[in-house]
Amino acid sequence: MKSFTGYIGTYCSSDSYGIYRFTLDAERGRLSAPEPFLPVQDSKFLALREDGLLASVVKRRYGAGLFLARIREIPCAQNETMTEDGSGCHVVLSGTHAYTANFHSGTVSCYRLTDTAPVLEHMISIAPKAGCHQVLLHNELLLVPCMELDEIRLFSTEDYTSRGEIVFPSGSGPRHGIFDRTHRNLYVAAQKDNAVYRYSVHGDGFELMQRIPLLDAPGSGCDETAAIRLSPDERFLYVSVRGANLIVVLACASDGLRVIQRVSCGGDHPRDIALSPDGCFILSANRYSCDLTCFPRDPASGRIGAQCSKVSVPEGVSIVFDAQMKGEEE
Repeated sequence: MKSFTGYIGTYCSSDSYGIYRFTLDAERGRLSAPEPFLPVQDSKFLALREDGLLASVVKRRYGAGLFLARIREIPCAQNETMTEDGSGCHVVLSGTHAYTANFHSGTVSCYRLTDTAPVLEHMISIAPKAGCHQVLLHNELLLVPCMELDEIRLFSTEDYTSRGEIVFPSGSGPRHGIFDRTHRNLYVAAQKDNAVYRYSVHGDGFELMQRIPLLDAPGSGCDETAAIRLSPDERFLYVSVRGANLIVVLACASDGLRVIQRVSCGGDHPRDIALSPDGCFILSANRYSCDLTCFPRDPASGRIGAQCSKVSVPEGVSIVFDAQMKGEEE
């Protein structure tokens, strides 16, 4: 069987273990039952580098910070550092650094990666309760969506000084963004107004080109956009909307974005979605219904098919895949 290995980060609860591991049958879309993998409390967000370095936010009784594991080593080498008052909600890895965003404290922690434990190099303080929900890397910039400020703040990766901001409409709540491979386009999912904003990128400048609503009618107060993903060929965007419990598919064309499909996530509260590395399946981590669902995806049309698998996992909020397929002929 050809398969991919995936990992799920979970909220801290009496039922959740930490980080879980599962496999996806790359031919039939069947999911294995997620198994406890690493006891990382409050592992709300995961990042996985191509060389097998797994990063997670973490909270312990004695603090919070950054957890790292080299998952392809046996035994799995692990280290962590506790430098934050509360666990973050996002982590990203670069070649030499890791960055975490903290929603409540309004801070970004900048870690230098070493052969032992990561070292806190700098902490960017934006504003208490700024709603920092992600860190994006672009050229020599860090982009930090600040949901409660309706801005994306820009900072230098060299000295962490301010480099301006991208201002959004009041009440929009920018949450997560994603660049295309050439970094000529930036797509931002806004949680509060349930829309995607497309920016044309020119060096370190960002020009708003389009705002497109995700719902076909004004949403209720419970509808909140969460995750945004780009297909491997960059022709389609996938966005999850909690409350409405939808995965929305958008076509990316030269003349702009267009909604082509809205499908049920198969559960309640799709906190994260992820495409399989080959782009043939899309998964949804549904936090409130405590399950992980899988759907086939047509790479040509971008459309999502009928649910093909569903397994239980407590408090799932983040999905990452190891891009290496297992079971291939050498």
